[in-house]
Amino acid sequence: MIISISPPGETIAFISIGLAVMNTLVRRAVLDRGKLQEQKKKLKEHQRTIKEATKAGDMKRARKAQEDLIEVTMEQMKHSFKPMIFTTIPFLLIFNWLRGEFGSAGNVATLFGFGLTWFYWYLICSITMSIAINKVFRIS
Repeated sequence: MIISISPPGETIAFISIGLAVMNTLVRRAVLDRGKLQEQKKKLKEHQRTIKEATKAGDMKRARKAQEDLIEVTMEQMKHSFKPMIFTTIPFLLIFNWLRGEFGSAGNVATLFGFGLTWFYWYLICSITMSIAINKVFRIS
């Protein structure tokens, strides 16, 4: 059998799906995708300017573009961290509960003959569901 999931494994899968949906919905509500796209364009523009200025030997212009690039990068990072404000506490609480509830459960799922503990099963479910949900909601 390719995959075998125990009842605790099913619970963990549903919880990981719920957290992935919550994270995606919060990101969708909090992030300004237009602003992120604008920042990506600015980053590419500054990188192009740095490359051109370096080729031309204009180090002053390259330095200025590098400073601007750092500024836009910092702004983009601040903007990208906004969803974490809303998701960190619920995630930590649920993850701590999972550890306490299933920490001694042993293997909760078998995938291609490999026994998976609750943590690895959670990771696999969470990553695959996050990718799928982000594709559906078109969030990068």
